[in-house]
Amino acid sequence: MEDQNLLHKILKLWFRQKSGDGLEAKLGYRFRDPELLAHALVHRSFIVGKDLPYVSNNERLEFLGDSVLNMLTTEFLYKTYPDDPEGELSKRKSAIVSGHACAQSSKEWNLSEFVKIGKSEAKMGGRGRETILADAYEAVLGAVYLDGGLDEVRAILNKFHFPRVQEIINATDFVNYKSELLEFCQGKLRCAPEYVLVGEEGPEHMKVFTVEVQVNGKSYARGQGPNKKKAEQEASRLSLEMLVAEVEKAEAEKAAAKADAPKIKQPAHHIGLP
Repeated sequence: MEDQNLLHKILKLWFRQKSGDGLEAKLGYRFRDPELLAHALVHRSFIVGKDLPYVSNNERLEFLGDSVLNMLTTEFLYKTYPDDPEGELSKRKSAIVSGHACAQSSKEWNLSEFVKIGKSEAKMGGRGRETILADAYEAVLGAVYLDGGLDEVRAILNKFHFPRVQEIINATDFVNYKSELLEFCQGKLRCAPEYVLVGEEGPEHMKVFTVEVQVNGKSYARGQGPNKKKAEQEASRLSLEMLVAEVEKAEAEKAAAKADAPKIKQPAHHIGLP
């Protein structure tokens, strides 16, 4: 309990003195409980070596913010594209809630200036790392939700994130390989891919996850990333290349076999003769 009280005092003091007012001004939202926003900015690397509980980082708020972002994005797409089928809406949603899109939107707040990270992480360029910015972005949304409710989060997204929707969807550097792989497997193989976490290495603030794709019980490519989402995307990309090549080869062999098959001569039919 004493540790928690100390943490609360540190967060409040740091927040108001160092960065709170500036970030609140950018958000256009004034927190009733500034500790929530301060908590949203604490990356797990910041507490390494400090006598603070692990839950002092922003991961719980990021978990909450991710769900709020997903729900409000679904609502936005449902209203904005009334004639689009579920499949198209899902594709758009995947792009809009992606880590890349969140990290890009976070730049409007200069969020990298406010995130608290460890010294070693900072030396490795962590302040500009996309995953850290995306997680902090979602954590801030979670903090706003707890402090002011859903309408306040919706107002922030309507101001900063949703105006970029067309840009996000049209971005050439974004491809949802998980969706692409799922569509390919369902269309060509009548099945869905499975993702298996086969490795998790490194300290808490520099985890590397390894995920393997399995299709119809057969293992395909493995992907690595700083979180499971990134690892799954990479594994999906590599597996999709393998499966496309595999299916194309099978179809080519089938066509060649059909072309080489002996032609069966059909009996002649003579009209009017027995």
